[in-house]
Formats: sequence, C-alpha cells, structure tokens
Amino acid sequence: MAALVAIAGYQHCAAHAQLVRSSAQQYEALSFSARMTRKRKGIYQHLDAAGNVIADERWQMIFDDDGTLKQIDNETARVAPFDEPRGDSLMLLLDAARRIVELSIYGLYGARVCRVCVVGEERRQATLCWQHRGEVHERHVAWREDIELDWDTPLLKTATIHRAQLEIGQSCERAMWQLAPVDFRPTLRALELRRLRDVRRLTRFGEMTLAHYQFNDAELWCDADGVIYEYRSPERTYVLTATNLPLITQGAH
Repeated sequence: MAALVAIAGYQHCAAHAQLVRSSAQQYEALSFSARMTRKRKGIYQHLDAAGNVIADERWQMIFDDDGTLKQIDNETARVAPFDEPRGDSLMLLLDAARRIVELSIYGLYGARVCRVCVVGEERRQATLCWQHRGEVHERHVAWREDIELDWDTPLLKTATIHRAQLEIGQSCERAMWQLAPVDFRPTLRALELRRLRDVRRLTRFGEMTLAHYQFNDAELWCDADGVIYEYRSPERTYVLTATNLPLITQGAH
C-alpha cells in the first residue's frame, strides 16, 4: 500500500533529506513490531454532491493492543467526474500518545506528492510539501498537538476522532490543515467537532449502535474503532461497503 510506494517523487523537495532522517527516527521509536496486534480493513465508496460515484477506496488501520490507532493506509481509484481521474495512496503515522508523526500521499503514479512531517524533538514545527512533477511547493509552519489534518477521505476524520477522545455531549474546536482534493494545496481552517448521542442506525451490515458526530457542516457515524460507516457533507458522501467487523464491543471512541 502507501508504505510500499517508491519515494522518488520527493527528490525535488529541498528539505527531503532532513525530513526523512527526522521521521525515520520518530518512526523507529514507535516500536510497531512488538505492538501491532489488530487490523481493520475495508472499502469506501465516495459520492459527489450530485450522487455520482467518484472513487473506490480500499484501506487498513493498525491498532495497538490497548486500542490506540497507530497507522492508516489506503489505495483509492478516483474516476470522472472527479476533477483528475487517477489512483492515489495515503499513509498516516501516529505515535503512542496519538500525536501525528507523518502524512504521505502519492497520486498519478508519483507525479503528485504530498507530505506533512512534524519535525524536531520539541515538535513545534511542521513541513508541508506538495508537488506536481517538477513544480514543488513547501511551507514551514508552527505546529501544536491540537492541529488536525484533513483530505478527501474518511480515514483522516477517523484519526481526528481518535485524537480528540470525546465523550457523549463533549465538543472541541481545533485548527486543521485542509488539503485540496486534487493538488494537495493546504489551507488552514477551523474545525468544530461535536459528539452527539449514540444512535441505532441501519447500515449495509444490518442495524448497529454507532457514535454520532458533527464535523463542521458534516455528520458522521462510526463504530467502537472509529471506523466511519457513513459520512455526509454538502460536498461529499462516504459509505462503508465492506469491512471486517470489530471484535471489541465497548463504547465508540
């Protein structure tokens, strides 16, 4: 999946060598080998505002034995009327404290690349790099642990839910770097996340009790692992069409 895609597309980023060394050290500190105990896998269907199917997304999430989300990977096939029909893939790494370590996205066989990397031991800075062939853009921005990342996938919403750890009735306001669907150009936005009452909802897997969230102007419903079964906003709908069901039945995150 995303972890296996060649990283040749990064060779033009001015700070690539430094970022690779920094993220590699952080990744090694995650100690995945001894703690990877459970995976969720599935498929999402993406629909645009007119109800057209524009993508098929295959994904996996990796959890520690304590239920902490550590890694997300996907492979997505995007079709017209999506503005740039293509395949792309994503990898997100979180540490044991649910902090973002790195986000990588590849599209158009590596012609489009995006990377967000939190750097330094004090984690006060992040580098945002987005590239289309030889056209490279890079920004160095101040970083806080309550900053979120979002893009055209439900998976990053799941990461935000895990990081926020809201109880029913709680809400939070955060800054969020929103990546553009096609070219990954980042825009800093405000995020309001609110957890509503759990609901009984009919899904493609039968009737289930799901956590109910407001994510700015969107609504989403997810299970105890934070896997989103349905997401609806004015621009996008994501529907879970296949998954291995959770073995853990405690309340949703």
